[in-house]
Amino acid sequence: MTTPLRVLSVEDNPDDVVLLERELRRGGFEVHCERVQTAEELHEALRRGPWDVILSDYCMPGFDAPSALRVLRDSGLDIPFIVVSGSVGEWEGVEVMKAGARDYFPKSLLTRLPAAVSRELAEARIRHERARAERDRALLSRASEVLARSLDFQETLEQVVRLAVPELSSWCALYYSDDGKTLRMAALEHEDPAQVARGFEMARRFPVDPGAATGPAWVWRGGEPQLLTDVPSSRLEVLAQSPEHLRYLLDLRLRSVIHVPLRGRTVNLGVMTLGASEDRPRFSQSDLSVALELARRSALALENARLYLESQEAIRLRDEFLAVAAHELRTPLTTLGLQLGTLVQRARRESSGDMVERLERGLRQVRRLGTLVETLLDVSLLSTGELPLALERVDLGELAGEVLERFEAEARAVGCALTLDVPRGLVGQWDRLRVEQVVSGLLANALKFGPRQPVEVRGSSDGKVARLVVEDRGIGIPEDQLERIFERFGRAVSSRSYGGLGLGLYLARRAAEAHGGRVWAASRPGGGACFTLELPLEPA
Repeated sequence: MTTPLRVLSVEDNPDDVVLLERELRRGGFEVHCERVQTAEELHEALRRGPWDVILSDYCMPGFDAPSALRVLRDSGLDIPFIVVSGSVGEWEGVEVMKAGARDYFPKSLLTRLPAAVSRELAEARIRHERARAERDRALLSRASEVLARSLDFQETLEQVVRLAVPELSSWCALYYSDDGKTLRMAALEHEDPAQVARGFEMARRFPVDPGAATGPAWVWRGGEPQLLTDVPSSRLEVLAQSPEHLRYLLDLRLRSVIHVPLRGRTVNLGVMTLGASEDRPRFSQSDLSVALELARRSALALENARLYLESQEAIRLRDEFLAVAAHELRTPLTTLGLQLGTLVQRARRESSGDMVERLERGLRQVRRLGTLVETLLDVSLLSTGELPLALERVDLGELAGEVLERFEAEARAVGCALTLDVPRGLVGQWDRLRVEQVVSGLLANALKFGPRQPVEVRGSSDGKVARLVVEDRGIGIPEDQLERIFERFGRAVSSRSYGGLGLGLYLARRAAEAHGGRVWAASRPGGGACFTLELPLEPA
């Protein structure tokens, strides 16, 4: 049984090449040999490759073995290089071995050649497998790192194709299905950047045929990978949709192609296609295995990015709905509140106390609805940016007194005694409505969770900031919930027991932060909670 052997001979004497071939055939090789004798011919032959071994004379007219070794080293190829020469001595042999030759011996010992070639082929195979394994490990490790960086869908698409080029292929295209019926080229990377724009233009003009019997569409439909170790021009002629399309495909100088499906959790998301041009080795089963693993990791990242994109879109639609709904509710509530206010004043003059009480109760409910609507509007506003402020001179003590006055009826209803202790002169440049919103939120919170218990409001200053403390003796807050309650929809208790949207403290903190201040909560010794609002006395 013979072993195929592709030999590149650097030799000026054709007769010596015949002798080399004869000796190799005696050693059991089926030899395919090409002879070169200049640096240019060697460079071109290496580009066409692949070669199993290079057998070189030491000295030729205008060329020699050390120069040939430099050409091989510059090509970046790992091909066993053996010097076989009638003039090589010990000194020359040592020099070429230092330069990268694997062996050397005189032509008088050609009987050694088959054994030397067999040994070098085995060692080269081990080196190639080791280098390939290291490349594959590095590529997949980098893929995991890169694909975990972003949840942006388009960025993830582009990262996927960049991972494969140039380590694994000359170019990489990713075909994605938006509608589950057709594929479109969504990302492309090429060793030659100029080919990227041309590739997209060709993909636009000649889209993937959904019923194609091979290529990305076939792999997408069937879910099985496709490895084409050779891509003859006759195959391209079948695939081309026009003469111009065929010219483009031929310009790619395709040697091998791999198509692998991007399998999602339930459906095939698309196909990743890798192409090797003629200056690269053909793809192998090992390359296909790496491509499948890269596609698996890429599909997972793409599906996560797609789900994140869909969730962001759902949140945007929800916020848009809340904004529209709140705007639509605000106008009739305002009109209803004004009408009830007018009726309350008229009832006080003309009707019984019972009628007045009923109307006031209805008016409080309308105001509560109005507060909920304003809360929804603020949440919608915060989802698109910061809270706008209208700064003016505000006395915190006066403002707190006004808020407590408005809460007197509600406090009486739940059996809470309100006390206020804020010194004069806590004045700053703040947005009055926003600060009222914060104080109202903290006070309403204290009444809700501390019925039949006193609520104290105290003020102080250290010259740089003003502080307002709202302290209750209610159910208190677990330590691990002290921060969570300031999150959007954050709660420390069940909504079934206490109601509310879970947005009041979230808005209070964001309003304080918009002023350059802060709000925090702490447990009160002996039971209850203590909320502190801190605002800078000078504008932030």
